[in-house]
Amino acid sequence: MLLDQACIQIGDVDISDISRFLKQLPDSAWKANTYRQNTYEVHKQTESIVLYFKTDTFTESNDSLLSVVQPLLAPIFARFAQYYGYARLDIAKLMFAKLPAGGEIAEHRDSAPIFARYHRVHVPIITHDHVQFYLGKERHQLKAGVMYDINNLDLHRVINRSDTDRIHLIFDARPVKRIHHAKHHLFIMSPNNSGSSLVSAALGDCKQAITLPGEGHYIAGFAGPNPNRDNSHFVWSQFNTLNKLRTPSAYDWTSIRRRWEEMATPQSDNACIFVEKSPCNIARMAMLAEEFDDAKFLFLIRNPYAMFESVIRARRDLPGIEQLAAQHVIWCFRQQQANLQQCSSPHLLIRYEDVCDSPGQTAETIRHFIPELDDLDFQPPRWVKGQQSALENRNTRQIARLSPPARAIADKYFTPHASLFAQFGYQV
Repeated sequence: MLLDQACIQIGDVDISDISRFLKQLPDSAWKANTYRQNTYEVHKQTESIVLYFKTDTFTESNDSLLSVVQPLLAPIFARFAQYYGYARLDIAKLMFAKLPAGGEIAEHRDSAPIFARYHRVHVPIITHDHVQFYLGKERHQLKAGVMYDINNLDLHRVINRSDTDRIHLIFDARPVKRIHHAKHHLFIMSPNNSGSSLVSAALGDCKQAITLPGEGHYIAGFAGPNPNRDNSHFVWSQFNTLNKLRTPSAYDWTSIRRRWEEMATPQSDNACIFVEKSPCNIARMAMLAEEFDDAKFLFLIRNPYAMFESVIRARRDLPGIEQLAAQHVIWCFRQQQANLQQCSSPHLLIRYEDVCDSPGQTAETIRHFIPELDDLDFQPPRWVKGQQSALENRNTRQIARLSPPARAIADKYFTPHASLFAQFGYQV
């Protein structure tokens, strides 16, 4: 992980039980798993006892050995979590690494994408004053029984000039980022006035759903920006709100997760899919993917003229609302296009019209995407925005409400972007 300094000394830990455990192991234990030294040239002189090893492509675990050593490591993990204020830990790598006397680990950076997301922690078990550990150009003397968080994204190397084998406990850790132990966090990625309330209500009725009492960014205590604070709701992309929404430092995600967990309601004892919808999510997709483990994204879009009419009707108090609404619609479509191109997490695109006109087929498509929501059904009447109503495509009725001047403004703004709308199946 990238740190603001080369090495953070977390503090002393008791390694006496770990030392005794390692002394009891036969030499063959160090030679049983050669993946690390065979795969990474810089580690070819090392030996390791790999307890757990997760990359972006595979996971490997030595369960028999892990069950024995885990109680010995628990106080170390607890101290690390305490230091950073983490409630639960996600461990990606856990091993004992040996650099034999006279051995060397050449200068390198840990460059795989997963390394940027986890702290790299070292606890020397056996070491010597003549072991030279360099972070950048600076030599650090790591002491036995002290825990260190190192910046492994920068250049580092080790030279063991002693006559003693150097042994470190090494683990990669970050906070668990889950709501109620959710298997997946499902974010509805929808512009406002595009049917997300309908879709969210249907998903929230599923037995395995975990839901909030409203849009996540309007939950009391949400530690981040929301449009109501700027009076920019429904057209927030046309205000400075957008810059706030896109600024990572504007959010305290640890606090947000904690607050959402307090407010979330599992629909059953087996609920495992956290469902959240806030229209502003389309401006912060990358943050959601980083801040919630196993995130999935359900993209939703709607006829631009129907969205335009809904926004105008909701914000008649704003001068020039027709122009603001038209530009907001265009921005939302562009953002959805960019999100779909950039999304590396599992995702699915549906349209409001698909939900209303082909509810059974659309529900089946979503069930295939998230099998846990096997009881999803769009057809029953539901309470949406304060009223109970049957499933209905309201596009035609809403578009018919547009006055000729308003329709002319929409046409003026939308026509130059006809190809953008056409990508989602809409003609302007």
